[in-house]
Amino acid sequence: MDIYFEFIGNHSLLFIALLIIVIFLLQSLFSDLTRKYKLVTVAEAIDLINREEAVIIDTRNQAEFDVGHITDAILIPLPEIKESDEKLKKYEGKPLLFYCKTGARSDEACKILSKLGINNIYALNGGVQSWQDADMPLVKK
Repeated sequence: MDIYFEFIGNHSLLFIALLIIVIFLLQSLFSDLTRKYKLVTVAEAIDLINREEAVIIDTRNQAEFDVGHITDAILIPLPEIKESDEKLKKYEGKPLLFYCKTGARSDEACKILSKLGINNIYALNGGVQSWQDADMPLVKK
C-alpha cells in the first residue's frame, strides 16, 4: 500500500488526470443509465418511421433545414423546444424522433422534453450526418 502512496506523491499530475477521467466516465455512464429517452441508429429510426409512424422533428435552424431534411420532418429549432411542448402533445401516443446535424441539439431537446413529462422520445444517434452516411435520402424545400 505504501508504494501506491509513493507513486501518487511522485506522479500527482498523472493521478489527478486519472481521477478526472474516472469522474467523466462515471458521469457518462450515469447519464446513460438515467436517460429517459432512447438513442437510435438509422436502421432503428427507419423502423420507427415505417412501423410506428414516428413524428420526425428537426431541431436545426431554418437554413440547415432548407439545405436538406428527412422526409416529412417538422422543423422545431432547439431554442423553440420549450415553447413547443403543447404542440408536441398532440402527437401523444406516437414516437417522437428528434434529429439535428450531429446529434448534440437533438439530445438536448430530448432532455428538455423528458423533463417536461413528454414520453416516447427518441434521438437519432449521429444526427443527419449518420443518416447521410447510411445513404438515406434528404429532401429539399
